[in-house]
Amino acid sequence: MKETSAAYISSLEGILKNKSDVIGYVFAINGKVNSADVYASTALFAKLWPKLLKASAVEAIAELNKHSSDTPPVASETVESFLVESEKPAAAAKEVTERVRMVTREDDKNVLFETQDRRQKDGWVHRNYIKKQ
Repeated sequence: MKETSAAYISSLEGILKNKSDVIGYVFAINGKVNSADVYASTALFAKLWPKLLKASAVEAIAELNKHSSDTPPVASETVESFLVESEKPAAAAKEVTERVRMVTREDDKNVLFETQDRRQKDGWVHRNYIKKQ
């Protein structure tokens, strides 16, 4: 597991270098969208990227389909549709602390968790999109 995940990580860890406009990523496993994480700032995403990458690599390895080595990349339209569709269900909000609110949007295909900062006019800090399998 360590060797295989190291290969994934080393090939992707520098992808943010010289990029000042990246705030998140979507990842797929075996040709299907799995999840996405989007942050309110490039600095926050860059700080979390190494841990996110490691977790994604481990999950991809655990789900690796050894019988489909020629899986095509996921089309950008599929990714866009996943993000848009995840934002459509009605929101259910829960106050976590005086400052933090968690908003959840869920249907039979996707779930979206949005962390909001009450001190920033309920601006979102993090969005986690998950494709239900």
